[in-house]
Amino acid sequence: MQRRQLLPVLLSAFALCAAAAAPAALAQGAAWPTRQLRFVAPFPPGGPVDVLARIVGQKITEKSGQPVLIENKAGAAGNIGIEQVAKAPADGTTFLHVPAGNITINATLMKLSYDWEKDFTPVTMIATAPNLLVVNPSVPAQTLKELIAYARANPGKLSFGSPGVGSGLHLSGALFNKEAGLDITHVAYKGTTPAMNDLIGGQITMMFGALPTLMPQVKAGKLRAIAVTSAKRSANAPDIPTMAEAGLNIDISSWYAIMAPAKTDPQVVKALADEVKRIVALPDVKQSLDAQGLTPVAMPPAELSAYIKKETAVWAKVIRESNIQAE
Repeated sequence: MQRRQLLPVLLSAFALCAAAAAPAALAQGAAWPTRQLRFVAPFPPGGPVDVLARIVGQKITEKSGQPVLIENKAGAAGNIGIEQVAKAPADGTTFLHVPAGNITINATLMKLSYDWEKDFTPVTMIATAPNLLVVNPSVPAQTLKELIAYARANPGKLSFGSPGVGSGLHLSGALFNKEAGLDITHVAYKGTTPAMNDLIGGQITMMFGALPTLMPQVKAGKLRAIAVTSAKRSANAPDIPTMAEAGLNIDISSWYAIMAPAKTDPQVVKALADEVKRIVALPDVKQSLDAQGLTPVAMPPAELSAYIKKETAVWAKVIRESNIQAE
């Protein structure tokens, strides 16, 4: 081959090698990211998953100058967007924002086309929020111990609503039944709002829900707060006791995490986890999360991985022992 013909071939080969090495160079470089990122939120705009993705994306862009595309891929209880990321190239540009239940509950409850351990790499937990147990004001119980005593003395009289069979709030009620030795009837709804409306109307007597969702109704006197499900009292509702204070072994929080496709470069994963840690510590971000009843966490990859395995085992046991099956 003549020199004139050989030069384009060599240049082409060099370009291919450089492109193949780009993700590794990105991970090793001081600046990150060096190109556009894509955050997939597998739920409609406006919810916590979408809001957190946009907050993180905006702050990454402000610092790096690189755009972050937010894609809302809703449908099939989040599975459409999750499947898309599971099949995405592990090139360090595509990430999934997802709530706890899709990871720790659906793995046992549903037949999924993906495997959380094999198809994803945990990046970081972003924020948590405790669930809140509330009752209709007609229920003659002011505390958790009084509620348990009333339920035992009046079998079949109490019922709790949830946004659907197998939802995190349904399992919160199932765990409460198990730990308190109760058999309070579960009533499934198609969403949190209809369940809350029926609770206010007296068709059901209690429910678990996200603290930011239920607190306005509590402050308006339409519902009575009994306890939060987190290990510690919430800074957003410090007067409401925890279930642990009443002697129940319950520590439940809604949480939101970022996952990457499996085999994503560990240095890219660490870079994003470190960036999220920086972002959630910013005063304006903390104020925004606080307004939504969210507590920033920034749990690193290895710790998040261990946490997911532990919580998945807890919910798997609750699902089996309560004989819960997806509809």
